Amino acid sequence: MTSLSDLSKLSGYSKATISRALSGNGYVSKETRKIILDLAKELDYTPNAIAQDLSAGTTKNIGVVLPYVKHPFFGQILEGILDKSFETGYKIVILPSNYDQNLEIQYLEQLRKKAFEALIFTSREVSEQTVHKYQKYGPIILCHKPKSKKIAASYAERKIGYRKALEWLQEQNCNNIGFLFARYKSPTTSVTLQTYKEIYEEKVRDEQIKTGAVSSADGYKLGPQLTQFDAIFANSDDIAANVWRWFEQQKLPKPVIIGQEALISGQVLNIPTVNNHFQQVGHCAFELAISKEIQQLAINISKLYDLVILKCFFDFTNCCSNTFILEIF
Repeated sequence: MTSLSDLSKLSGYSKATISRALSGNGYVSKETRKIILDLAKELDYTPNAIAQDLSAGTTKNIGVVLPYVKHPFFGQILEGILDKSFETGYKIVILPSNYDQNLEIQYLEQLRKKAFEALIFTSREVSEQTVHKYQKYGPIILCHKPKSKKIAASYAERKIGYRKALEWLQEQNCNNIGFLFARYKSPTTSVTLQTYKEIYEEKVRDEQIKTGAVSSADGYKLGPQLTQFDAIFANSDDIAANVWRWFEQQKLPKPVIIGQEALISGQVLNIPTVNNHFQQVGHCAFELAISKEIQQLAINISKLYDLVILKCFFDFTNCCSNTFILEIF
């Protein structure tokens, strides 16, 4: 592979002259520039992109810390980030963490060493105190609402959608609801349980909470634990669809099942869903990362018109009957 030193030796010009000729920055005579460019083309010389970024004082890399991508929460945020990155010259680097706090701190160390221009955290394992410590090295964006006002964040105001969904379940006389979560300690879990308490005026019982719902297959695996409930509030449409599939294959009466994120799996089965617009969260997180401003952007889903799509089916053997759409304007 031809290097800058090779071009210097073969052409007789200094590295500085060759660098100016190749980059177009600084003075080089037309004759000299042509000689150098022709030689570079002949030898198939390619500049080192990383070295160019470093010399310009920027990497154009934005790291996205993801515990995993199996759940739509993370997948949709990442999709939103990628959508925006395609419009710019920034590169997205996926940083898997599996909720490993030590690994996530290593990513912060890479920010300190200028490997990234910014980090977007979809995980919340790292404390806000630690985020404060590393902010001086570059923008750090959280995808949940932080306690501190001095940390940049993009997040969805989910409580409105959850409230409408739970009020609707209450109207259907559903009083024994099973809740599916990825983990017990998460923003999704806390806001869901708090909203339930406000609507039903009682705390969710421990036996109503089922964790480990990460991928779509987990919905099917959890099926045997859900037969006592008259309603299931799942943490994604894919998981809800596989709960539906388990009941269907067992030929058991289906409870009312609600999913989240308005995915195609839920639409095919006509499953009620809460759309949290996590792709929009990703859009805003990326924009905060490149703007380098410390702002907190709440995606208020009550202003996005398709807040909650609830499709009520009273005859579960014919799940396409009696549908309605509940919207907030």
